[in-house]
Amino acid sequence: MQTIRDIRQNNEGVVIPSSYAANGWSSVLSHEMNVLFQAMCYVVTKFETKAEMESALKDFNALEGTFTAPVKDQFKSEEDFNGYVNLLNRFKAFMSRSNYEYPSSREAAVELFTKWGLVIDKGDVWDVPVYPFPDAAELFQLSDAESLALAHVKLEALVHPIFSRLIMTLHEQDENTFNLSKAELKNMLNTNDEMLTEVLIKLTPYMEEAIENILEIPEDETMTFTVVWERVYEDFLGEQFSKNVQ
Repeated sequence: MQTIRDIRQNNEGVVIPSSYAANGWSSVLSHEMNVLFQAMCYVVTKFETKAEMESALKDFNALEGTFTAPVKDQFKSEEDFNGYVNLLNRFKAFMSRSNYEYPSSREAAVELFTKWGLVIDKGDVWDVPVYPFPDAAELFQLSDAESLALAHVKLEALVHPIFSRLIMTLHEQDENTFNLSKAELKNMLNTNDEMLTEVLIKLTPYMEEAIENILEIPEDETMTFTVVWERVYEDFLGEQFSKNVQ
Protein backbone atom coordinates (compact mmCIF):
# COMPACT_ATOMS: atom_id res chain seq x y z
CA MET A 1 0.00 0.00 0.00
CA GLN A 2 1.13 3.51 -0.81
CA THR A 3 0.14 6.28 1.60
CA ILE A 4 0.45 10.05 1.86
CA ARG A 5 3.30 9.71 4.34
CA ASP A 6 5.16 7.55 1.81
CA ILE A 7 5.10 10.21 -0.90
CA ARG A 8 4.71 13.55 0.87
CA GLN A 9 8.43 14.36 0.76
CA ASN A 10 8.19 14.47 -3.03
CA ASN A 11 5.31 16.98 -3.02
CA GLU A 12 5.48 20.63 -2.06
CA GLY A 13 1.71 20.95 -1.75
CA VAL A 14 -0.94 18.91 0.00
CA VAL A 15 -1.48 15.36 -1.21
CA ILE A 16 -5.16 14.55 -1.80
CA PRO A 17 -5.69 11.11 -3.38
CA SER A 18 -7.44 11.44 -6.75
CA SER A 19 -9.34 8.23 -6.00
CA TYR A 20 -11.27 10.02 -3.26
CA ALA A 21 -13.36 11.64 -5.98
CA ALA A 22 -12.93 8.89 -8.58
CA ASN A 23 -14.17 6.19 -6.19
CA GLY A 24 -17.28 8.15 -5.32
CA TRP A 25 -16.53 9.52 -1.85
CA SER A 26 -16.91 13.20 -2.67
CA SER A 27 -20.33 12.37 -4.13
CA VAL A 28 -21.74 10.27 -1.29
CA LEU A 29 -20.43 12.27 1.69
CA SER A 30 -21.64 15.63 2.96
CA HIS A 31 -19.81 18.92 2.48
CA GLU A 32 -18.50 18.98 6.04
CA MET A 33 -17.17 15.43 5.75
CA ASN A 34 -15.47 16.29 2.45
CA VAL A 35 -13.87 19.32 4.11
CA LEU A 36 -12.70 17.17 7.02
CA PHE A 37 -11.12 14.62 4.67
CA GLN A 38 -9.19 17.36 2.87
CA ALA A 39 -8.10 18.71 6.25
CA MET A 40 -6.94 15.22 7.24
CA CYS A 41 -4.86 15.04 4.06
CA TYR A 42 -3.32 18.40 4.95
CA VAL A 43 -2.34 17.47 8.51
CA VAL A 44 -1.02 14.06 7.43
CA THR A 45 1.11 15.79 4.79
CA LYS A 46 2.44 18.50 7.10
CA PHE A 47 2.76 17.06 10.62
CA GLU A 48 4.62 14.21 12.33
CA THR A 49 2.47 13.10 15.26
CA LYS A 50 -1.23 12.54 15.94
CA ALA A 51 -1.12 15.19 18.68
CA GLU A 52 0.16 17.77 16.19
CA MET A 53 -2.44 16.70 13.66
CA GLU A 54 -5.29 16.95 16.18
CA SER A 55 -4.13 20.40 17.23
CA ALA A 56 -4.01 21.56 13.61
CA LEU A 57 -7.51 20.23 12.93
CA LYS A 58 -8.85 22.31 15.84
CA ASP A 59 -7.42 25.44 14.21
CA PHE A 60 -9.09 24.90 10.80
CA ASN A 61 -11.59 27.73 10.34
CA ALA A 62 -13.47 25.68 7.73
CA LEU A 63 -14.17 23.00 10.37
CA GLU A 64 -15.56 25.42 12.94
CA GLY A 65 -19.10 24.45 13.88
CA THR A 66 -19.09 21.27 11.80
CA PHE A 67 -20.94 18.18 13.02
CA THR A 68 -23.17 20.29 15.25
CA ALA A 69 -26.80 21.21 14.68
CA PRO A 70 -26.91 24.06 12.11
CA VAL A 71 -28.09 27.43 13.41
CA LYS A 72 -30.09 29.90 11.32
CA ASP A 73 -27.79 32.78 12.30
CA GLN A 74 -24.95 31.05 10.43
CA PHE A 75 -26.77 31.51 7.10
CA LYS A 76 -27.55 34.54 4.97
CA SER A 77 -31.23 33.67 4.70
CA GLU A 78 -33.83 31.23 5.98
CA GLU A 79 -33.95 29.76 2.48
CA ASP A 80 -30.21 28.98 2.61
CA PHE A 81 -30.64 27.47 6.07
CA ASN A 82 -33.55 25.25 5.02
CA GLY A 83 -31.71 24.17 1.88
CA TYR A 84 -28.65 23.15 3.89
CA VAL A 85 -30.72 21.26 6.46
CA ASN A 86 -32.61 19.39 3.74
CA LEU A 87 -29.39 18.41 1.97
CA LEU A 88 -27.77 17.33 5.24
CA ASN A 89 -30.80 15.21 6.08
CA ARG A 90 -30.50 13.48 2.71
CA PHE A 91 -26.88 12.58 3.48
CA LYS A 92 -27.89 11.32 6.91
CA ALA A 93 -30.64 9.17 5.38
CA PHE A 94 -28.20 7.82 2.80
CA MET A 95 -25.76 6.74 5.52
CA SER A 96 -28.55 5.34 7.72
CA ARG A 97 -29.66 3.09 4.85
CA SER A 98 -26.22 1.41 5.09
CA ASN A 99 -26.41 1.21 8.91
CA TYR A 100 -24.01 4.08 9.53
CA GLU A 101 -24.89 6.85 11.98
CA TYR A 102 -24.04 10.35 10.84
CA PRO A 103 -21.23 11.68 13.07
CA SER A 104 -22.05 14.25 15.74
CA SER A 105 -18.44 15.32 16.25
CA ARG A 106 -15.17 15.63 14.35
CA GLU A 107 -13.76 12.75 16.37
CA ALA A 108 -16.68 10.49 15.42
CA ALA A 109 -16.23 11.43 11.75
CA VAL A 110 -12.53 10.49 11.88
CA GLU A 111 -13.53 7.16 13.43
CA LEU A 112 -15.84 6.55 10.47
CA PHE A 113 -13.04 7.46 8.05
CA THR A 114 -10.86 4.90 9.82
CA LYS A 115 -13.60 2.25 9.66
CA TRP A 116 -14.04 2.85 5.93
CA GLY A 117 -10.29 2.78 5.27
CA LEU A 118 -10.03 6.45 4.28
CA VAL A 119 -7.76 7.10 7.26
CA ILE A 120 -5.19 4.73 8.76
CA ASP A 121 -4.75 4.95 12.54
CA LYS A 122 -1.19 3.92 13.40
CA GLY A 123 -1.52 4.73 17.09
CA ASP A 124 0.73 7.75 17.42
CA VAL A 125 0.05 9.07 13.94
CA TRP A 126 -2.62 9.13 11.23
CA ASP A 127 -2.04 8.33 7.58
CA VAL A 128 -4.17 8.31 4.43
CA PRO A 129 -4.00 5.68 1.66
CA VAL A 130 -3.19 6.70 -1.89
CA TYR A 131 -3.21 3.28 -3.57
CA PRO A 132 -5.18 1.11 -3.31
CA PHE A 133 -8.06 3.31 -2.18
CA PRO A 134 -11.47 2.20 -0.84
CA ASP A 135 -14.44 2.22 -3.21
CA ALA A 136 -17.60 3.86 -1.87
CA ALA A 137 -19.77 1.54 -3.97
CA GLU A 138 -18.51 -1.43 -1.96
CA LEU A 139 -19.35 0.08 1.44
CA PHE A 140 -22.80 1.60 0.94
CA GLN A 141 -26.16 0.21 -0.10
CA LEU A 142 -26.87 1.98 -3.37
CA SER A 143 -29.99 2.32 -5.46
CA ASP A 144 -29.71 1.46 -9.15
CA ALA A 145 -29.57 5.18 -9.98
CA GLU A 146 -26.81 5.77 -7.44
CA SER A 147 -24.80 2.79 -8.70
CA LEU A 148 -25.08 4.11 -12.24
CA ALA A 149 -24.06 7.60 -11.10
CA LEU A 150 -20.97 6.33 -9.27
CA ALA A 151 -20.00 4.17 -12.25
CA HIS A 152 -20.19 7.33 -14.37
CA VAL A 153 -18.02 9.19 -11.87
CA LYS A 154 -15.37 6.47 -12.06
CA LEU A 155 -15.48 6.38 -15.88
CA GLU A 156 -15.20 10.17 -16.02
CA ALA A 157 -12.15 10.04 -13.77
CA LEU A 158 -10.49 7.74 -16.31
CA VAL A 159 -11.68 9.50 -19.46
CA HIS A 160 -11.29 13.11 -18.36
CA PRO A 161 -7.45 13.29 -18.34
CA ILE A 162 -7.24 11.69 -21.80
CA PHE A 163 -9.99 13.95 -23.12
CA SER A 164 -8.13 16.94 -21.69
CA ARG A 165 -4.96 15.78 -23.46
CA LEU A 166 -6.87 15.52 -26.75
CA ILE A 167 -8.36 18.99 -26.35
CA MET A 168 -4.95 20.50 -25.59
CA THR A 169 -3.27 18.68 -28.50
CA LEU A 170 -5.93 19.74 -30.99
CA HIS A 171 -5.97 23.30 -29.70
CA GLU A 172 -2.21 23.61 -30.15
CA GLN A 173 -2.65 23.01 -33.88
CA ASP A 174 -4.59 26.27 -34.16
CA GLU A 175 -7.18 24.65 -36.42
CA ASN A 176 -10.89 23.92 -36.32
CA THR A 177 -11.10 21.03 -38.76
CA PHE A 178 -9.08 17.85 -38.37
CA ASN A 179 -8.44 14.75 -40.50
CA LEU A 180 -7.35 11.91 -38.25
CA SER A 181 -7.81 8.17 -38.06
CA LYS A 182 -8.51 6.22 -34.89
CA ALA A 183 -5.01 4.74 -35.14
CA GLU A 184 -3.49 8.22 -35.24
CA LEU A 185 -5.60 9.35 -32.30
CA LYS A 186 -4.67 6.28 -30.24
CA ASN A 187 -1.01 6.94 -30.92
CA MET A 188 -1.42 10.63 -30.11
CA LEU A 189 -3.10 9.87 -26.78
CA ASN A 190 -1.28 6.64 -25.97
CA THR A 191 -4.54 4.88 -25.24
CA ASN A 192 -6.54 1.80 -26.27
CA ASP A 193 -9.66 1.22 -28.39
CA GLU A 194 -12.12 1.26 -25.50
CA MET A 195 -10.83 4.49 -23.99
CA LEU A 196 -10.61 6.19 -27.40
CA THR A 197 -14.26 5.34 -28.02
CA GLU A 198 -15.25 6.99 -24.73
CA VAL A 199 -13.12 10.05 -25.54
CA LEU A 200 -14.66 10.43 -29.02
CA ILE A 201 -18.15 10.13 -27.53
CA LYS A 202 -17.24 12.84 -25.03
CA LEU A 203 -15.89 15.01 -27.85
CA THR A 204 -19.03 14.68 -30.02
CA PRO A 205 -21.05 17.55 -28.41
CA TYR A 206 -18.14 19.86 -29.24
CA MET A 207 -18.12 18.91 -32.92
CA GLU A 208 -19.88 21.02 -35.54
CA GLU A 209 -21.45 17.79 -36.82
CA ALA A 210 -21.26 14.34 -35.27
CA ILE A 211 -19.22 11.70 -37.09
CA GLU A 212 -21.68 9.19 -38.59
CA ASN A 213 -21.36 5.56 -37.50
CA ILE A 214 -18.32 6.47 -35.41
CA LEU A 215 -18.17 3.07 -33.71
CA GLU A 216 -18.03 1.17 -37.04
CA ILE A 217 -15.31 3.24 -38.72
CA PRO A 218 -12.16 1.15 -39.40
CA GLU A 219 -9.06 2.03 -37.41
CA ASP A 220 -7.06 3.27 -40.41
CA GLU A 221 -9.86 5.27 -42.08
CA THR A 222 -9.49 9.04 -41.85
CA MET A 223 -12.24 10.85 -39.97
CA THR A 224 -12.96 14.50 -40.68
CA PHE A 225 -14.48 16.59 -37.92
CA THR A 226 -14.69 20.23 -36.90
CA VAL A 227 -14.38 21.37 -33.29
CA VAL A 228 -16.47 24.35 -32.17
CA TRP A 229 -13.98 25.89 -29.79
CA GLU A 230 -16.52 28.32 -28.34
CA ARG A 231 -18.40 25.34 -26.88
CA VAL A 232 -15.18 24.05 -25.37
CA TYR A 233 -14.37 27.40 -23.78
CA GLU A 234 -17.86 27.80 -22.34
CA ASP A 235 -18.40 24.23 -21.19
CA PHE A 236 -15.34 22.04 -20.88
CA LEU A 237 -13.08 24.53 -19.10
CA GLY A 238 -15.58 24.91 -16.29
CA GLU A 239 -16.73 21.32 -16.22
CA GLN A 240 -17.20 19.45 -12.96
CA PHE A 241 -16.71 15.68 -12.63
CA SER A 242 -20.06 15.06 -11.06
CA LYS A 243 -22.87 16.29 -8.90
CA ASN A 244 -23.83 14.70 -5.62
CA VAL A 245 -25.32 11.28 -6.11
CA GLN A 246 -28.29 11.90 -3.84
